[in-house]
Amino acid sequence: MKDPKVFVISGPGGAGKTTIVKQLFLRERIKKDFIKGITITTRKKRLQEKEGRDYFFIEEEEFLRLKKRKFFLESQKVLENYYGTPKILYALAKREGKSLVLCIDVKGGMCLKQDPKVKKVTTIFLVAPSEKELYRRMKKRDEKKGVIKKRVELAKKEVELSKYYDYLVTNRNIKDTLKELEGIILTPDN
Repeated sequence: MKDPKVFVISGPGGAGKTTIVKQLFLRERIKKDFIKGITITTRKKRLQEKEGRDYFFIEEEEFLRLKKRKFFLESQKVLENYYGTPKILYALAKREGKSLVLCIDVKGGMCLKQDPKVKKVTTIFLVAPSEKELYRRMKKRDEKKGVIKKRVELAKKEVELSKYYDYLVTNRNIKDTLKELEGIILTPDN
């Protein structure tokens, strides 16, 4: 079994990563050849999110226990919460001969890009068309103003790291963004 290709989609909160990845996996070719990675997090579930579809939500104590047991391919603390990618996803992709699409934070993406055990990583940085639009998207979430402010500050730092990613995609609208992403992940060279 050969090592699977791993496509990391990162970007600041509000860039539309989760929405785009959900839409991507509605496409038959993507569902057939790719596995969608689902992150484990200690963050509280938002109203529209579903357990096992968007994230696996666990308590911090359990997360840290799993981390200590080397359960994660990568894990990061973002703001006050932990996020991690289970190693089992990589093993599953390898066993099934499929590629893996991960929607993870910027630090996690950089970590995987440098991990010698994960051989074929293509990183894609997704951004909103403007800071104003990013802020508008964040305000639509069910989060407090203080959290939104922290996320905007973090977004500015994360955008600075986009230069280390293989691709930069501006999410102006879902249709064009999906077309561009498909072009990237379906290219045989990636």
